Amino acid sequence: MALVRIGKVVRAIGLDGWVGVAGTDGALGDLATVALRRGEEEARERTVLDARPQGRVWAMLLDGVADRSAAEALVGSEVLAERDDLGEAGEGLHFWADLDGLAVVTVSGEAVGRVTGLLETGAADVLVVTAEGGREVLVPLAPYVKVEREAGRIVVDPPDGLLDLEASRSEEKGGPQRGE
Repeated sequence: MALVRIGKVVRAIGLDGWVGVAGTDGALGDLATVALRRGEEEARERTVLDARPQGRVWAMLLDGVADRSAAEALVGSEVLAERDDLGEAGEGLHFWADLDGLAVVTVSGEAVGRVTGLLETGAADVLVVTAEGGREVLVPLAPYVKVEREAGRIVVDPPDGLLDLEASRSEEKGGPQRGE
């Protein structure tokens, strides 16, 4: 089974070992276990004793984390879960793990690139799409974006200028040519 990133420990909460996890919209409320990983370390599984929303983060109490010092030691750790344990994200929602690596195309079928990252902006999340040649294109997850997971792609019908595929192709060829 595959572990997928569902958030990050951003702070200790209180004195009793609670940690604040950002980057998740509720998956933690239904999980019995998570794994924590810092950097290149191997992920370590922890039992979730309790989890609840608290402001802009989820407060989590984990087995083996008994006080504030232990919680502070986990700040910066990625929070991972088995993809199969997450179920479906809900109507119109997607887990980042389900979008990573998907092809991105325009409604006319023109290739844009592949999803290689996600920026959480607070308003609308933004897909980082790496185009041929390594150029990055930022695509907001907005109404003109349709995720077709079964087809392995994301279809965008962007407003004029969002992608600027033609302008970027010209730049990749060394800029505008005379007579263009």
